[in-house]
Amino acid sequence: MGPFTPFWIIVIALVIIVAVINFAIGASHRGEPVVLGVRIAAGVASLAAAGFIIFGKLANIMPVLLNWQERITLSGVFVFAVLFIPSVIERNRSKTEPTIQQRAARPANATVRLRDSGADEWMN
Repeated sequence: MGPFTPFWIIVIALVIIVAVINFAIGASHRGEPVVLGVRIAAGVASLAAAGFIIFGKLANIMPVLLNWQERITLSGVFVFAVLFIPSVIERNRSKTEPTIQQRAARPANATVRLRDSGADEWMN
């Protein structure tokens, strides 16, 4: 099997899938330059990690000082970071304040009271 154990094959496949997900989400948000840039950066980071793993295993320069629990934890942290951080940035970008025109179109206080209507006063 060489330097690639099933664990590393799964990690490489997972990292490539994460890159494809980030590129696809970035392509769907072409109109938002910040979101597109963050998603492309996360996809490139994922592909760079896959390339580093492949090159490091083939050149036999990757440290094998990590036990399997640390490898799984680091893989999970990496996948979490390249999927979660861009989604947080995307979510924060979508929460925009209303424009001046939108604020002017609706009253600040929408309660309406009818004057001199007696006992059947109507309120919104």
